[in-house]
Amino acid sequence: MISALHPALVHFPIALITFSVICELIGHFKQSPFARTVAWWTMVAALIGGALTVAAGYYDMWHANLQEETHALVHQHLAIGWALVASVILLTLYRWRVRVNVMRHVGWGYLTAAILVLGLTFLQGWYGGEMAYAFGAGVPAAGQGQMPPKEAQSNLERVKGTLDQVPGLGTHHEEGHGEHQHHRN
Repeated sequence: MISALHPALVHFPIALITFSVICELIGHFKQSPFARTVAWWTMVAALIGGALTVAAGYYDMWHANLQEETHALVHQHLAIGWALVASVILLTLYRWRVRVNVMRHVGWGYLTAAILVLGLTFLQGWYGGEMAYAFGAGVPAAGQGQMPPKEAQSNLERVKGTLDQVPGLGTHHEEGHGEHQHHRN
């Protein structure tokens, strides 16, 4: 059985979004058509890579034995992931619209949106990493992290509590809705 597809793929969209934003900034400040073209194509690749990463995340989630506490964190990671996917889709459409425009360069509106999406990308990457390293989501917990497990778990729980306050990113489900079990086949 194939396992851990999501962590194997997740680095590609993170790197591509990061590189796209860097190229957009270079293209904007240096007036480089080449950097703008690279920014466009890396954003398209990030969108495709992100879609594959989400699919792999679902696959991994459904094939993992998750404890209830970790299960809630995974669902919040999933909610942030869908917000990120929607953001990247909108950003790619925005960038496509700029690309077909005669001017072919982005303004501060796009750059601001791209930097916000990059920030959300980094938050999502950190959150997923903390789930793996602090809670052992998808990996056997070895207790060999960078900080004591209780401290790492406390940090993640604090961020989770903050995200629970954001509509659509919380892990609170109405009774009978959204409850299901994950297990290894």
